[in-house]
Amino acid sequence: MNVTIIGILLPLLGTVLGASFVFFMKKNMPDRLQKTLLGFASGVMIAASVW
Repeated sequence: MNVTIIGILLPLLGTVLGASFVFFMKKNMPDRLQKTLLGFASGVMIAASVW
């Protein structure tokens, strides 16, 4: 049961971390970094939905 919870929380935390950087710092970051972080967050969620 604990492994399942860790398996669910790990992609969730990665997505929240990537999206929160973009959300809170969007005025202070270059466009390239913003696109990279959004791509990372969406990639984690796509991977989570596949596995």
